[in-house]
Amino acid sequence: MHEKRVKVSFHPGGQCIEVPVGTTILAAARLAGVNLTAPCGGNKGCGRCLVKVYSQQKENWLLACRTVVVEELLVELNTQPPIILATGEGTEVALEPAITYDVRGELKHRRNLPLLPQEQPGEDVLGLAVDVGTTTLVAYLYNLLDGRLLAVHSLVNGQQIFGADVISRLGYALQGADKYRQLRQRLLDDINHLAESCCRAAETRTGLVREMVLVGNTAMMHFFLDLPIEGLAVAPFKPRQRGSCYRSAVELGLTALPRAVCYVPPIIGSFVGSDALAAALAQDFGRQGTALLVDIGTNGEILLQAGERLLAASVPAGPALEGAGIECGMVAAAGAISKVTIDFDVHTEVIGGGRATGICGSGLVDALAEMLRLGIIDRAGQLLPPSQVPPVVSFKVKQRLQQVGDNISFFLTEQVYISQRDIRAVQLAKAAVAAGIKLLLKEAGLSKQALSQILLAGGFGTYLNPNNALRIGLLGKTANTTKLQQVGNAAGVGAVLLLLSYPARQRAEQLSQKFSHYELATNAHFQTVFLEQMAFPANR
Repeated sequence: MHEKRVKVSFHPGGQCIEVPVGTTILAAARLAGVNLTAPCGGNKGCGRCLVKVYSQQKENWLLACRTVVVEELLVELNTQPPIILATGEGTEVALEPAITYDVRGELKHRRNLPLLPQEQPGEDVLGLAVDVGTTTLVAYLYNLLDGRLLAVHSLVNGQQIFGADVISRLGYALQGADKYRQLRQRLLDDINHLAESCCRAAETRTGLVREMVLVGNTAMMHFFLDLPIEGLAVAPFKPRQRGSCYRSAVELGLTALPRAVCYVPPIIGSFVGSDALAAALAQDFGRQGTALLVDIGTNGEILLQAGERLLAASVPAGPALEGAGIECGMVAAAGAISKVTIDFDVHTEVIGGGRATGICGSGLVDALAEMLRLGIIDRAGQLLPPSQVPPVVSFKVKQRLQQVGDNISFFLTEQVYISQRDIRAVQLAKAAVAAGIKLLLKEAGLSKQALSQILLAGGFGTYLNPNNALRIGLLGKTANTTKLQQVGNAAGVGAVLLLLSYPARQRAEQLSQKFSHYELATNAHFQTVFLEQMAFPANR
């Protein structure tokens, strides 16, 4: 007997799929290749996969992970695109690409790799650099003959429907070969789309792209290279491949790039991937001096240069600082509160200038720093009732402390609030980062004052207020803001350097060998230091 199947349509996008009755909307979206936010990976724990569902002239807001399909449905998705950081600062490099024309007018690769012949003599030689992040992807299209930037395109990582963090996605992929293939195909689809979009914007052909450089965290690169991921899911977190490799784009499944060679740089260790190596290259690590580079995403990466010593570590920061797992949290998109100040009342800045529909990571850090400064929360992170808030705080502000269920929450607007659970989530994230920094400095024998530079990389690190980051203890007690420098998408800048310069590629490979990877997950002192960093700092 055949099982009954019904049609589910998704808007915008127009994707349709027939699924068996009893399938969840989230599962249908995964099968249809639809991007739908599901930070917890469908484990019914975050409440962020809310969609508008139309059925038989009715409409309801429902959670995609909890709603099963019993009849034909139209599902309306939230389509607000996030702000994706593409620019960054880094060292300059001379144009010396791996692929160029020789004296006979033939294309040659410096590694003597076989190349498909050009379609027309003397045609353009294009290259694509891609920064594959857990949350977003950014691609840069260059002319390798003259070094011109032709196009930049970005998008949200399609794997987000399987979870906001790497661990959720690894857990899903380990459920079976078909689950692994779903995750991998999402990534390939995204990269194919980026390549096509960049070439369309530059009014050129994808067939002219002859080389591609991809950097990303270890899990993303394992999915891309179709490598087993079992070793990444449990301690001691052993990657299947650490070194660099060259592969044909078509062989890997990148159908949009029929004539390209792919270069994937080496990783530094376990969850410190080739994106961190690219960031180190862009910031000229390997020279003498002291510098700390911190890229805070769902997986926080910390790089330390202490004279001739290079140390690296990763910390499980979780997605809270990017808005996931926060009751009113969202990515940095239109409608997100991105800045907060408090005096006699609360003042917010909303991306896009409209009504606030949620709060993103930078706004969350601002809000907690201000609440801490005014005594609305104490050093332990406890939200205080109005009667215990210092008298200097205005009555208007105290009125924003309201009961939500069994707990007090602080309302920034009529709809957007910060709960006690949200504060704890931020404390967990900032304690992990601060503990990682402290242990790495201790391993290097450096005092905090000895650092000459503290480099904040990535989208979150670029948009947050450095003073407020220090106020909540996000970076531990690492000096003052005079040493802080926000360097943007350092991984993307590094990927471009690797694309435009073969000598830079060689230097990066040497750099990867110089780093000592410090495994915090199995460090006996990490938990103790982590707990010490949970409390907010005393007033600065």
